[in-house]
Amino acid sequence: MSSWIEAKSTAQHMNDVGKYDDAIKILQDFLLAARGDDQLCATAELGTVLTDQGCLKAALNTLEHTLESDATLYPSDHPFCLQLRMQACRLRPIVKASFNGVLQEASDIYQTFSALDGIGDLDTCRISINITYTALLFMINDLHDRISIHQLKASIAWQIHAFWGLMQEGRVREALAVAQNYVRLLNTSTAQQNGLEDMRFSSAIEMVESIVESPNAVPVWKATAVGELLHLRNKINEPGWERVNFLEAEAIRLFQSEGHTHAVVDIRLRQACNRVGQSILNLTTELLQEIQGCFQVYEKNNAPGPYSRAVTLMLSSIPPGQGFDLRVSLLDIYSQLSDITGAELENVVLKVRHLSNWLSHSTRSSQVIESARSIDELIDVRDCRWVKGMIANVTSNAYNLLGDGENALEWAKSAVDRWGEVFRLERAGATLMVLLAMLNKCSGFRPPGVREAIDFAEREISHHIGEGLFLAAFEKMAVLAGSIFLPKGDERGGTCLDSMEECLQNLPGKATPDEVNYCRAQLHQLRGQILMGTELDHEVTDSRNEHFEQAVAFYMKARNPVSAACARQIQANALYTTFQARVPPSWSVLRRCIELSDIAKDVFEALDNTLMLAESARLCGFFQFKAWSHGFVSGDTALASLRKADQASAERRAEVSILASFEAVSRKQKFVMTSGIEDTHARALAVCQLEGRMADLWDWIQCAKARSVGDQLTNQFPIQATLNDDIMRDPEMKALCEEEEAVTQQMTAADPVVRLKLRSDLHLIHVKMAGYPLLRQALDLRKSTLVSISEIRDLGQKMKCNAGGMEVVFVDWVDLGGTIWTVALKSDTPPQVVSCGITVAEVKAWKQQWLDVQDGGRLAAFFVDDEYDEDEPDYCLRSIDKLVASLHDLTSKGELLVFCPTNVLHSIPLHALWVEDNTPVIQRNPVIYSASLTTFWQCYRRSELTGSISTNLGLNMAGVYEPRGDRKFSSEQHAEQSNVYTTLDQLAERYGGKSISGQAVTVECFKQMMETSIMFHFHGHCRLDQPTLGDQSLELADELLPIRRVFEMKLQSPHITLVACDSALQVISAGDEPLGVVTALLCAGASSVLGTIWPTLSSTGRDFSGEFYSDVVDQYRQSPKRGSSPTIVNLAEALRRAVLALRTRRKTRQPYHWAAFVLHGSSSITLPHAFIPERRVNT
Repeated sequence: MSSWIEAKSTAQHMNDVGKYDDAIKILQDFLLAARGDDQLCATAELGTVLTDQGCLKAALNTLEHTLESDATLYPSDHPFCLQLRMQACRLRPIVKASFNGVLQEASDIYQTFSALDGIGDLDTCRISINITYTALLFMINDLHDRISIHQLKASIAWQIHAFWGLMQEGRVREALAVAQNYVRLLNTSTAQQNGLEDMRFSSAIEMVESIVESPNAVPVWKATAVGELLHLRNKINEPGWERVNFLEAEAIRLFQSEGHTHAVVDIRLRQACNRVGQSILNLTTELLQEIQGCFQVYEKNNAPGPYSRAVTLMLSSIPPGQGFDLRVSLLDIYSQLSDITGAELENVVLKVRHLSNWLSHSTRSSQVIESARSIDELIDVRDCRWVKGMIANVTSNAYNLLGDGENALEWAKSAVDRWGEVFRLERAGATLMVLLAMLNKCSGFRPPGVREAIDFAEREISHHIGEGLFLAAFEKMAVLAGSIFLPKGDERGGTCLDSMEECLQNLPGKATPDEVNYCRAQLHQLRGQILMGTELDHEVTDSRNEHFEQAVAFYMKARNPVSAACARQIQANALYTTFQARVPPSWSVLRRCIELSDIAKDVFEALDNTLMLAESARLCGFFQFKAWSHGFVSGDTALASLRKADQASAERRAEVSILASFEAVSRKQKFVMTSGIEDTHARALAVCQLEGRMADLWDWIQCAKARSVGDQLTNQFPIQATLNDDIMRDPEMKALCEEEEAVTQQMTAADPVVRLKLRSDLHLIHVKMAGYPLLRQALDLRKSTLVSISEIRDLGQKMKCNAGGMEVVFVDWVDLGGTIWTVALKSDTPPQVVSCGITVAEVKAWKQQWLDVQDGGRLAAFFVDDEYDEDEPDYCLRSIDKLVASLHDLTSKGELLVFCPTNVLHSIPLHALWVEDNTPVIQRNPVIYSASLTTFWQCYRRSELTGSISTNLGLNMAGVYEPRGDRKFSSEQHAEQSNVYTTLDQLAERYGGKSISGQAVTVECFKQMMETSIMFHFHGHCRLDQPTLGDQSLELADELLPIRRVFEMKLQSPHITLVACDSALQVISAGDEPLGVVTALLCAGASSVLGTIWPTLSSTGRDFSGEFYSDVVDQYRQSPKRGSSPTIVNLAEALRRAVLALRTRRKTRQPYHWAAFVLHGSSSITLPHAFIPERRVNT
């Protein structure tokens, strides 16, 4: 065995030139027989090499193994043991992502070592311990807990003293280690802290120059010192760089001469990153290939640590808000490398910083929330205070952007608590999120919420100024001025701007140049905004425009294109006030409004900022609409701009839907109410109507509905059969579809950490898919892109063939100028539009009089109106027959009508209105309902799938008709309970199904039956919270089943019948968004849902069920294809005949009995071979 001196020298040289595996083997071989101090020294060196290589977890395991296995061989205060313990202490938080107990342990080690006698200031062991301890203190101060300024200054002073002492003794290798540590500390947040005057870039240059000029330094040490300093190029803007630049070429030469495996690549990659940082346009194919070549060098030489640092450098070089796909790829690489290195803390910190940067420039709020939540589950505040606070702050910001004040406030307060007084500057930023969340909760900025927010802001501002946190004070003043005072014309706005001016004077030296420029831009922008409410003259207009121009210039100087684009948009709004004041209207002024909005829109589009893009596109559409209304532009120009606004809105709606299930639906509805997209649709309809564009009118009507949550059935809804066949014939497209399906299925069951990576994988797959026209078509469908007229007509033809020649007519209603119009699409004829002769206001008044709950909670008048029969002129429905009167001419008897009611019409039993004398629509035609024709198209495609589904799925029935604490049963109700359960058993037995009832219908059992059904029937109660009907739920045996749970079910495209109170009642929010159990079931995967619009008698539900299933079975058994192939059953016809049977009976003749039953979704279902058994013959 060679001596330790020889082994050490050889291993260190191998480590110096990046041959880590060779150095590790030398040390491991030596350790096989090493004992005593040599063993401890070799272990310490092995830990150093593994750390340099990047194998941090392996380094920690090596150190801890030696410390544990040889604990009895050495005293606890042995210098080399203390060195190993300090090295392990430094690695532990990086590997385990937890600082819990680390500082106390490290301090104990340091104090124990300092108390030892006979160890000099430049002892090798002291050098190692002090370097490691200082690095740990800075990391703790950055990420977890504040270290006293005295302790930090002392550690820095020691390093400077130790470096020069070592150089004087000719111990250049150890001096290099001190210099490397000093340079790396300059790259920390702590180095920028007030009071650390000894942390200077000039000191680092002096150290490097001293090593380069030393006669005792070998070439690779000189090059390493220069290379280390170059890591600061992107971080520190210092005039001393010209002293280093000339050394770069020399370092490359020295590294090459010494045969370093990757150091030249380090420098080349840094140069490439500098070019990318200057402009993303510099990232050419050639440069990208060069970067990939650098990465391959790291892989080849097994250098995961340098590889990780290269990826981090590349990520930090990408200009803000740009290169998202590249960021995702790099993060994926880093995540894979962290599995090798074990650097879990660095991985988490990188992801959190990426999320913050991404949110700032893209506003992809829901993706950020999902990712942040995933990371938050990994660590505790005792593990890493800064990360926990940052996660909460980013999440709050994301919720604020979604308009969710409640969640935003909860997370902002959590950030304040997590950071506490430890991170004062960060805490000040979190209180800004608190302020924004408080304002978000104040609908319309009404008191007392606004007063509370102002008081909170003013207290915080005073506190910040007292602490010298002028930037934090400025930010809150900007919120008060921009969000409250200026919009309300409050005189405090001017005073607030003056206070901001004073704060701005104190910022230089206390904030970065970018932050100062950003504040200057904000102040100019607000001064421009304050002039928007003044009486206009040329001087005011010029002054206002100058402020906006200055704002844009400073925002760009601060490298914040998003805010610059926002300033352009505000400038356009300000200029529009000038247009409004001009008589006659000025085309040049309005054209400038359009130009400014287009500039903003282009920026947001380039940065993929979905939130601001939706708003800027909406305003562009508004300005173009105004230009059209004044005759400045054509209808084509206006509609093209409005179409872009709708598309941008759709992207934003898709973004707010990423958060799963019911929360996504509620979020989308709130977005519709606040985004102004309804106005965009109304403007487009106005253009179409006035210019006689019937086909465009139809498209716009369906476009509004296609954005409905009803269209978001699931991400896995089937692709059109012909489209799917074409895709599957192409090997590349087929492979992408299979890859997407595999990742999607993995995401469903994955834990948060894995799901975060899988979402990135899915995004990259979708990017690839979008490159194929056919796959792009499929992706568009998943975004609820409008189903075209030709697609609807083709579907109608297919339905006609499947229904034995029955024509299909798609019927819609639209509000045009306050009057309701009927729009019908049939065969190949253009859409026909006819006025109903009734206003929206009249229908709302009728609904309020007859369908809404009366004062005192009394039943609506419609359900107690037995004074008149429906054939009498004074019967309530006769006053709104106008809504369907035009169908007499637009449709023919026997045709299938697909009703797509709008807004308030969702509550009206349109099928029960008379289309001609004494003939309700349902008697003349089978009728189905759908939230939109896009929904209908998807549901019909689902229904076709059931014929090929396993026959293990069947007809399942469940009934829960039980007393509750707030509902006691009479003897009649107990009898009805028995009748309900008996009826279900009889139906199931007669038609080969399964039934359960009463206490057996638990939530889990209900879910299992629904997920294993082709047809499912439920008879029971539906509970409603009238103020928020979206909270309705089904009563089961053990608990209520809220629709939030229904959204989580994975259904096999079944038909579902719900004989339950209010099961088909749809909550209609702004934007034609039906929300209730029916929508939830369609979203979960049902092909059709039959429910009741209003409360029904249980006995009526039983009678209906008997008629309905009898007709379904008769159709199945009478089919000529039965027994040889799947059978199509016409559900709409079965419903029609069942309803008419009830109408002929005396006890159920009133419409409030039979008109309650409606079918949503597909009109038919394909049942598999042998689904219903042959009729039994009694012998």
